[in-house]
Amino acid sequence: GRCRRGQSSTELEPVTPDDVRAAAGRIDGHAVRTPVLTSPELDAAVGHSVFLKCEMFQCTGAFKYRGAANAVLQLSDEQAARGVVCHSSGNHGAAVAAAAKARGVPAVVVVPRTTAPVKVENIKSFGAEVVLCEPTGTARAAAAEAEARRLGGAAIIHPYNQAEVIAGQGTIGLELLEQVPDLDAIIVPVSGGGMLTGIAVAVRGQRPDGSCRVHAVEPAGKRLGDALREGRRVVDPERANIALETICDAMPTRCIGELPWQLAHEQKLVDPLVLSVNDEQVIGAMRYIFETLKLVVEPAAATGVAALLAGQLPKERKLRVGVVLCGGNVDLRGPLPWQKAGCDGEPAAKRAKA
Repeated sequence: GRCRRGQSSTELEPVTPDDVRAAAGRIDGHAVRTPVLTSPELDAAVGHSVFLKCEMFQCTGAFKYRGAANAVLQLSDEQAARGVVCHSSGNHGAAVAAAAKARGVPAVVVVPRTTAPVKVENIKSFGAEVVLCEPTGTARAAAAEAEARRLGGAAIIHPYNQAEVIAGQGTIGLELLEQVPDLDAIIVPVSGGGMLTGIAVAVRGQRPDGSCRVHAVEPAGKRLGDALREGRRVVDPERANIALETICDAMPTRCIGELPWQLAHEQKLVDPLVLSVNDEQVIGAMRYIFETLKLVVEPAAATGVAALLAGQLPKERKLRVGVVLCGGNVDLRGPLPWQKAGCDGEPAAKRAKA
């Protein structure tokens, strides 16, 4: 890969629209071209025309397969033979495991011990070895590096701070603008920032006049908006390594990576208006998506709809808004979040009608 842990952002090679277009060609036939769905009920509830990019229909049930496939397919035969390693909150691990299996190479996935069992099972289903670690960024990275050494120099596929991964995730933006060319804005869930900035690169390549804004949506407490305003990637150094407390188990990372920061802030590809949603809003939106749209989504995938239901996009005029539903890896064997004791989960849109 072109970026490695320990490099400063000034040493990282940027990701370009050409990289995203090349990734699209490379993963064609491997990744799914996911559909875009619409809902008159949702449009009426939020006051905008909404176009849902359904990445829960992607291989492994989440968008991550795009970046993983793009990275694994670019390894030389010699590199691939040594295997691949990654650390992940779940979805990236399954994606790397599946991409490695497709290429016929071994994979080891490091996951925090707090990872949802359904996501660990998903990883194992593709034949990868799973190694548990403490739920901190440094523990994840250290364990991945140790496993790479144990395998004799396996390639580490980073979940977001790697150019090949970012370019692969950017193919979502390319597809979405091909499917709905006249979007005014796209809302993208953000954790480490790989999908957010990959899509932003693609959008700038297709719409260089800036007429399609790319908004991040984050779990409350992440403070990406503060970071962009202050020009500091890390706004709370004491808590930077501690996982966010959020129902969005796929979004535990407090600070976006160095390469995503370069793209979001230094190249100004991401709109400074960051949408932020709390657990109650996410649960309400998740319930709305299940019950009204009839789609299975995990909490992270509900964040964009949650922000729209909360009225966080200006309503001076009706906008055409793309929303990435990033994944659907949720455990359906137990109670869903709104079915748990003490949780209402009634979307704001429905409460307003009552």
